[in-house]
Amino acid sequence: VAALVDARSRLVTGLADLPVEVWPSGANFVLFRPTAADGDEVWQQLVDRSVLVRNCASWPRLAGCLRGTIGTPDEDDRFLAALREILT
Repeated sequence: VAALVDARSRLVTGLADLPVEVWPSGANFVLFRPTAADGDEVWQQLVDRSVLVRNCASWPRLAGCLRGTIGTPDEDDRFLAALREILT
């Protein structure tokens, strides 16, 4: 549990430097909404880079939201790097 909490905190810290809105999480995932680009487009660009996140746009009140699951440090680094490339 402690490792998951640390990894989630590290991921949230990395997201803080990007144009995204992040919701607090007590789970093994982070819910976020890109503010500088359309969520569907960001999702597709992540998929094109073999980075899988869940597109939550079809869920009630989650328009434009994506959900990233906490992974290994390498997976989280790849996710943040791809998202940084897409959004900046």
